[in-house]
This record gives sequence, structure tokens and C-alpha cells, in this order.
Amino acid sequence: MKIDDLKVAKLIYTIQCDTPNGQILEQATPEKPRVMMFGVGRIMKSFSDALRGLEAGASFVFTIPPDEAFGLPDPENQHPLAGHALFVRGEVLEVRNPTIEEMNAEVEWRRANGLHFHHDHEHEHHHHH
Repeated sequence: MKIDDLKVAKLIYTIQCDTPNGQILEQATPEKPRVMMFGVGRIMKSFSDALRGLEAGASFVFTIPPDEAFGLPDPENQHPLAGHALFVRGEVLEVRNPTIEEMNAEVEWRRANGLHFHHDHEHEHHHHH
């Protein structure tokens, strides 16, 4: 099974600032892997695009440019990572369909946030800065 919309992937990864030697910003380890659902607009688009189509056992390495990560520094954008790229590497441990509980949680989250659950690519592509 490949990563695609409405699939759940269990991942281990390291996200570093700019380069493979950069400061570690986030890490998901085999002891504490990250489980994420794709195609529901909760994951940085560049991240989900880079992982789409991968299967369990696949490893990945990619860089997200600053404008797709936290934006470029400007007077409003004081995010500490503005202007920095993200270097990401990791491995896909598992790809599966979401459980009923996960789907329900997603629907509830959307309702709580005033979003409607519909499968519509136009709405998936907004950036969260």
C-alpha cells in the first residue's frame, strides 16, 4: 500500500535546519514513531507531497525550501525558522487505511474547527504559515 490521501503512515524521521548537519528540529524515533493521516490538510504540503507514493520500508531524503517551510523573514514573519530550509530524512514503517476511530476523530476535529470533510483538492492546497 502506498501513501496517498486518507491513508495513515507510521514514520520515523529527523528534521534538521538547512543541512544534514543542522540543528535537529524534530525527531520521530522507532520508540516514538509519528503517525499521520495524509490528504486532510494537517501536514505541510511539501512534506506530504514528498512522501506520497512511498510504501512501507521506503526511506526518504528531501529538502523543503524556506518559502515552502516557514516563509521568508519579513517584518510580520518573525518565526525563528523563517528563511531556513528543512532537511528531512527518514523511513516509512507502515502504511494503512485509517481506523474508524481515526476517521471519526478527523471529522470531529474539522467540525470543532468549522471545516467540512469533503475530498476536494482545491481546499487541501492552502498553506499554513
